[in-house]
Amino acid sequence: MALAQPVIGALPELPAVDDGGGDLSAMAKQYIADVRGTLAERHRAGASGSAIVTAYTGAVDRLVGFLFNSATAEYTRRSVMLDHRCAVAAQGGYGRFELNPSSDIDLLVLYPWRVNAYVETVAERILYALWDAGLVVGHASRTVEACTRLAQQDLKVKTALLDVRYLAGDRALYGDFEKAMEADVLKKNPARFYREKLAESAERHQRYGDSVYLLEPQLKDGPGGLRDIHTAMWLAKVKYKVKNLRELVVKGVISDHERLEIEASQDFIFRVRNALHFLTGTHQDQLTFEFQDPIAAELGFVDDGHRRALVDFMKTYYGHATAVRRFSDTVIERCTERPNPYRLIGRVVGRRIRDGILIVNRTISANGAEVLRREPANLVMLFRDAQQHGVQLTEGTKRLMREHLDLIGKDERHDRAFTAPFLEILRGKHNVWEALREMHAVGVLCRLFPEFARIDGLVQRDLYHIFTVDEHSLMGIREIECLRRGTYKESAPLLTDVMREIDRPDMLFLAMLFHDVGKGHGEGHPERGASYIRGIAGRLGLNEDDAAQWEFLVRQHLYMSHLAQHRDTHDPRLVREFARMVGSLGNLQLLYVLTFADMRAVAPKVWNNWRDMLLGELYMQARTLFEQGQLVEEAAGAHATRIRQRVLASVEATRRPPLETFLASMPEGYLTTTPEPQIVAHFELMNRLREEWSLRPASDHTHLFVTTLRHVEESEYSEFTICTPDRPGLFAMITGVLTAHGMNIVGARITTSRGGIALDSFRIGHIDGREVVLEAERWERVQQVLARVLRGEVDVGALVASSRRPSILERPARGEVVTDVIADNAIAEDYTVLDVITRDRVGVLFTITHTLHRLGLVIHLAKITTQVHQVFDVFYVTDEGGAKITDPERLECVRTEVARQLQSLSGPEPPAA
Repeated sequence: MALAQPVIGALPELPAVDDGGGDLSAMAKQYIADVRGTLAERHRAGASGSAIVTAYTGAVDRLVGFLFNSATAEYTRRSVMLDHRCAVAAQGGYGRFELNPSSDIDLLVLYPWRVNAYVETVAERILYALWDAGLVVGHASRTVEACTRLAQQDLKVKTALLDVRYLAGDRALYGDFEKAMEADVLKKNPARFYREKLAESAERHQRYGDSVYLLEPQLKDGPGGLRDIHTAMWLAKVKYKVKNLRELVVKGVISDHERLEIEASQDFIFRVRNALHFLTGTHQDQLTFEFQDPIAAELGFVDDGHRRALVDFMKTYYGHATAVRRFSDTVIERCTERPNPYRLIGRVVGRRIRDGILIVNRTISANGAEVLRREPANLVMLFRDAQQHGVQLTEGTKRLMREHLDLIGKDERHDRAFTAPFLEILRGKHNVWEALREMHAVGVLCRLFPEFARIDGLVQRDLYHIFTVDEHSLMGIREIECLRRGTYKESAPLLTDVMREIDRPDMLFLAMLFHDVGKGHGEGHPERGASYIRGIAGRLGLNEDDAAQWEFLVRQHLYMSHLAQHRDTHDPRLVREFARMVGSLGNLQLLYVLTFADMRAVAPKVWNNWRDMLLGELYMQARTLFEQGQLVEEAAGAHATRIRQRVLASVEATRRPPLETFLASMPEGYLTTTPEPQIVAHFELMNRLREEWSLRPASDHTHLFVTTLRHVEESEYSEFTICTPDRPGLFAMITGVLTAHGMNIVGARITTSRGGIALDSFRIGHIDGREVVLEAERWERVQQVLARVLRGEVDVGALVASSRRPSILERPARGEVVTDVIADNAIAEDYTVLDVITRDRVGVLFTITHTLHRLGLVIHLAKITTQVHQVFDVFYVTDEGGAKITDPERLECVRTEVARQLQSLSGPEPPAA
């Protein structure tokens, strides 16, 4: 990376003060354009982030001063100045002297007691000129008294006024404002201010993932972003009456080394934000994938053909963001720490738990560096102590630990004095995630386990993950702890029960922490990661059984998810093979919970009730084999019997006989793969169809259908279910009509009764078209058009073709997805299985199903999965006679034709790697 240069050089000049004859807006617009152009050149030449920010803020200062003086000159030219007083000040980021190229400008106009013609002239000339120059300007005009009154009432106003800076006008009036702020704002109710700002900060962190290690970080408001510095400084201004970082050093709040560290981190984030603003020309603060590569190159990170520039750039960013979070935590801790009532002269009284280790006020600390040098294992034991006592390490102690990481070397990694407390952390009853997160933040985790260091800050450019690899692993630990605490007992009762049955949660934590250590070296990370486990287990002193179980979990951590989502889990052979691979009930329980935690830690909404049901069904079938030794068919039968009994008990006695008839007519596996409330809903739907039949001649029966629509807004999907006589190509007809009406199908279930009645359900995603899906009139049109298609009055292929239009789904995806169609006759005994992987766009499911129908294939089972922009659809098919597709030429024809149709759906795709 090229070093940033601190010097900017000369910027464009403003003309002389104008008293009304010139066009202030045109001057301002040209000046801002010239300044930004010059600064963009200096930025690309290597200017530091702070230099650009300071230069741009200074340029805006000069423009505001010029506009103020021009407005004053204009007013005095045509009016008499009678003790008219006015001052203009900067607020917010502008007040902090922190304007990036597309930052908003926030102004405060002060006046003594009322707005007069002079104040109006000044405000209007400045604001209109800045707006016409293309700047986004926020403003307020107030008296000093109004400022203090509002600051006492409104947290946002008080916060904004903490960063006010004089720009132009009456200095005496501004001096009155400063005195009022000191007397009536800064000193009033600081405890409330701290409490509200910290609550606001916690909510902001939660909103942006509560992690520094987001793959697409928010530079301003995200954890480790600039707002964390602002929050710390706001509290410090109220607590210590300081104005800048140097004054914090003088007050003893931070060291000079910490000041230099935070200045370097702030400068780097400024530089990235400058690059983002120059690149986009807008106030863009999220560092999304599309901008990361060009900014990495612009900042001088060198590529090696393997995206080295990107990896180094993002690791550098995460390092600086972590430093920002650390600085913020340090300052906030100092501002909010409670005084120790037992503080004696030169000595703090607390509870000593070991030599040099003290607990005071819910914190634990080491009494100086000598404590670590004398007993280096304290670098690990302190985290165990904090976990066991329910306290937090002080920021000062964490700083000492970072400075002494070299005390952990090759020998220490085999030393039981270091590894035993680590295992004790994993065996703790609570706060495992908190302890491991702190170990990682301080650097101890990577020092103790070089294998984990390989994934430290590692960016994974795929379609799903929102965290770096290391952070994803730690988030998985948190999910396991949430499950253990009962957080998901209502939404995931089976998983909660299984978690309670696991007697070795430490093995689960080990598996989650290290499940992705094989990443970063190409394909096959489960196998590569598993190859590291024996060595780590040896250093930890684990026995052979534990090492083998840990290795198994890392190697197979993707397998259960794959089977549940993409295979027929009611195939007895598949379940038997799965149980044989797992080997024991204990392994099954661990793999089930590990799969859950891995999926939940990927991103919000990846885990849902549909995936919960799929995984739970596979788990229960395999578990029955281990517990009772039953054949899969028998196990599934017993499970189905229990469900049947519950469903029958949920309805009135008079309705049970027809419900029994309905259940008997449904195919094998229906009861165990359909949520129980929906079974009753399907029964009602079938009854509605029969009522329609009773009102129509028999010749109309094949075209009749009934539907239900259920909006699940909290999960951002709607479920459309249709009940109608089955016919060749029905699935394609329905998907075509839904596609033609702008519906994005993200999941589907095909069910056909033994009497030939189709009950097909379609899950419609809300993310890229919520208004479309919730529009009642659109669903009325769906019903009307579907009726015409089923009667043969409208060709569904022509309907889809005529409705094609640009969609938000056609935008560039997060990563590349190459279309691949895989045909396999070994997976199922009675069916050919087609795996179709492609980029999500409008019409994908219709294109696949319509093509299969046109090729003479019958779809018996479909598993439709969409994650972000990738479709992974699976179809169990036969020919029209019910046989597998065994002819190699026909199989290849099916594969290539489906791929060809998908590739022609919306332009060329990226080449396969």
